[in-house]
Amino acid sequence: MAIIFRMRTLSAGLLVGVSVLLSACDKPKPPELPPAKVTVAKPVQQTVQSYQTFDGTAAPLLLVNLDARVPGYLTKINFKDGATVKKDDLLFVIEQAQYKDQVALQQAVYDQAKIEFDRQSTLLQQKATSQATVDNARSQLQQAQASLSLANLNLSYTEIKAPFDGVMGRHLIDVGNYLGSSPNGIKLAEIRQIDPAYVYFSMNEVELLTYMRMMRSVGEQVQGQAVGKLQVYAALQGDTGYPHVGVLDFAASDLDVSTGTLQLRGLFPNADRRIVPGVYAKVLVFFGDKRDSAMVPSAVVLRDQQGDYVYVLGPDNKIQRQNITIGQSYSHLVEVMKGLKADDQVVINGFVTLSVGQTVVPETGKIEPAVLPGAPGTGTAAK
Repeated sequence: MAIIFRMRTLSAGLLVGVSVLLSACDKPKPPELPPAKVTVAKPVQQTVQSYQTFDGTAAPLLLVNLDARVPGYLTKINFKDGATVKKDDLLFVIEQAQYKDQVALQQAVYDQAKIEFDRQSTLLQQKATSQATVDNARSQLQQAQASLSLANLNLSYTEIKAPFDGVMGRHLIDVGNYLGSSPNGIKLAEIRQIDPAYVYFSMNEVELLTYMRMMRSVGEQVQGQAVGKLQVYAALQGDTGYPHVGVLDFAASDLDVSTGTLQLRGLFPNADRRIVPGVYAKVLVFFGDKRDSAMVPSAVVLRDQQGDYVYVLGPDNKIQRQNITIGQSYSHLVEVMKGLKADDQVVINGFVTLSVGQTVVPETGKIEPAVLPGAPGTGTAAK
């Protein structure tokens, strides 16, 4: 009886197991995911040129202190603070009466010395005086002439004029104040010439060595021959592109040991006075020859331990990895130096979740050209 019961139990178990297996076989398979949709485009071909950017600071072409060189009361100020003035415009006047009187006095002394010298010279010809007397008269005349010149010079110092076309700072001393004597003069104001204007910028040691190496590769120099020839571009805060075009005006011959940088300077026209001394400027310098290059969006370039790469569309719409060598960035694009052909279909959208060998549904797109740096009023250089 027990044996029969065990056999019935085993049979029931086998039936249950078979039922479970049959049920598992009848369960439907999960649906296959459709191929991913991607956008592909050919690299855009553009003519580009290598460049570097630097941080700079604007400075006036000339900065002069206007000093009172003779004592006296300040009687006139003939400009408004911050005004634009022309060369030789009269700016300050110091009381002149005493200096005019000194000129008149020295003029009289000179005239008398001239008369006496002429008289003694005539007498010498008549052998009525000695050579020593004539020489003494000549000395008196020369001393009188020097005193008269000095008196005229001091009178001229009572009028302070603009040494060049420029912009005035604020006046530092008001009318009615007495200007005493000082070996260095009494500072009355500053005048700046800001058209043209300077923009100073610096290269650190790494930038300098890299830049010079690249320039040597195309037969150029950053120093020496480049001064007065190399165009430089500048952008102020809020500018679009690099609208200010100047020329390299100065390059230091060695690095500043305290900062580890090489100072350079660009000279820029500034008729509209937009380049205000002291403002920050971004400076752009090109080097080398222009070249035709393939460009792709910076965002589609991926990187791993093997280096930079992009996904491209291969045969049968399967994704392939394409290793590339990139160059400089221009706006939203990056230059591809090696690795891509002109007719390669680069995945520009939907590449984030892709894997090599994956089948995709491609849609043709277009890569917009980069707005290149340097053209006045257009574009910006990429970071």
